[in-house]
Amino acid sequence: MPFLTSISLGAKFVTAGLASVATIHAAHSIYSSIEAREKRRHLVNEGEMAPEEARKLKNKARLQDAASVGIAALGIKGAISEWKEMQEQRKECAEFDEKRKERHERRLRKQEERRLESQPHYASSEPNLGRQNYNGGYALPSGLRYQDDNPYHAGVPPPPMGPPRSAHY
Repeated sequence: MPFLTSISLGAKFVTAGLASVATIHAAHSIYSSIEAREKRRHLVNEGEMAPEEARKLKNKARLQDAASVGIAALGIKGAISEWKEMQEQRKECAEFDEKRKERHERRLRKQEERRLESQPHYASSEPNLGRQNYNGGYALPSGLRYQDDNPYHAGVPPPPMGPPRSAHY
């Protein structure tokens, strides 16, 4: 996402820069045409330029001014739409990051719940050595107790050692 944002950010700056250049160019063009108008009026008053030629130049200057203003307006419109699009993208990115963090937190919460749910099963298979019986040995949470620290001892005595007593060799 940061790469996309930086590209869009660059595009926004390029668009804003071009709009600024077009606006400055339009303002300069209009200012130049105002100066040219004053010059034409002075030339017509002195008789150095015919009124018909001054009218042609005036119309040409008006057309150039309108074109400059139109181009500047299009540039400004493009910059504004680019700016709005960037704000919308920024908002979408923020929403996506917020949802991503929520999903991550939810995932961690579920993992912790699963860990806590599975923990008693593991803990119950081992004796709690902190709970000593008064008869000696330790008691398992299930109530079984053992004397020889064998967690698999279930209270039944071990089988006798050696061959069976009834067998004669």
